[in-house]
Amino acid sequence: MTLTIMLVLFAVLLIAGTPMGFAMGLSSVAALWVQGDVPLIQLPLRFFNAIDNYALMAVLLFILAGELMNVGGITQRIVSFANALIGHIRGGLAQVNILTSILFAGVSGSAMADTAAVGSMLIPAMKKEGYDSRFAVVVTASSSLIGPIIPPSITAVIYGSITGVSIGQLFLAGVIPGVLAGGAMMTLTWFLATRYGWTPSPKAPWRKVARTFVSTSPALTMPLIIVGGIVSGVFTPTEAGAVAVLYGICVALLARSMGLKDFLRFILTSTKLTASALIVLAGAGLFGWVLTREGFGFMLQDALLNVSENAVVVMLVIMLGLFLIGMFVEGTAAMIIVVPIVAPIAVGLGYHPVQFGMTAILMLLLGAITPPVGIIALLACRIGGVEYSRVFGLLVPYVLIILVVICAVAFIRPLTTWLPDMLL
Repeated sequence: MTLTIMLVLFAVLLIAGTPMGFAMGLSSVAALWVQGDVPLIQLPLRFFNAIDNYALMAVLLFILAGELMNVGGITQRIVSFANALIGHIRGGLAQVNILTSILFAGVSGSAMADTAAVGSMLIPAMKKEGYDSRFAVVVTASSSLIGPIIPPSITAVIYGSITGVSIGQLFLAGVIPGVLAGGAMMTLTWFLATRYGWTPSPKAPWRKVARTFVSTSPALTMPLIIVGGIVSGVFTPTEAGAVAVLYGICVALLARSMGLKDFLRFILTSTKLTASALIVLAGAGLFGWVLTREGFGFMLQDALLNVSENAVVVMLVIMLGLFLIGMFVEGTAAMIIVVPIVAPIAVGLGYHPVQFGMTAILMLLLGAITPPVGIIALLACRIGGVEYSRVFGLLVPYVLIILVVICAVAFIRPLTTWLPDMLL
């Protein structure tokens, strides 16, 4: 009865446009109030406990570091380097868009930030060069999924904080899948370029490539410092966030593009972004506690194991469930609610915790570009001035190619465990 009340009220609040964190929190409180056997003083404690985690400090720090790194025109430098390096191959600016997302992932750690920063520059440029605006939007939205995979990754920090999986291992586990996803999308774009007549830019001389590489080196160095420090044991992921902020300040000061007012503005912006994420985490924590209390985890486990005793089949069902949830529920909230329930099942079936962690992150991200909600695709459509319904069919080949990469990650363990095992 409690589960029914909570889920129905949650759906009603979402349809009414209530923000995700409040919808989960209010539906949980209302369900327990109707039930009447839980002291309501428990609720604020559960709400706070969901975010009382030292590792979550890294979220604020990585967001702030990304903001600071962009002050000195880092995004423009990355685009210039990517264009000089591969702008001449078939697919032209579409290939540059994907490579820029790969490089920008080491700065932002967020799919939304990637979409906003890269899309605002490259979608208008692609349209100006004669690319179909729908494909410009689709390429931008699809390639932005690389942002939370390649380290540093805000999503990996949150996943590690709620499951206890090493954040450093998750960072390293994302390198190969991120490069594979980027390579797969670039290959698909190479084939589509012939069909749609995408023309490349003239080949840049190596002197220009070298010059743009040097100007981009501050952005390319930051993930090396973060991952290198974590791997060597010099600092923890949270301390790595603080180092990234210090590095970002140095880059901004050397670029002479930041004053005290700018710095305070970036702190305020990052704090607001972090606060909104923590509200979602807190609401999801309360929602997940009620689900656990009502035995939802055992019901789900029984349902999964009744489907089949084959580990591959169960894994495919879990992946499908994560994808469907990610289509309708914001990724962070979905992770808090579902992952603590399904992760032990996957590990019990023989899957490595890091391998499953990367699989879960990728499946939830894939749902974020897929209709009917597709929040990342929606943002790209707004930047490109395209109706969301017009890109559905064009998303299909990119969704399928990303899905192939995710299946490889899910069933080929060394893709996620080889690098952490070698370096840690």
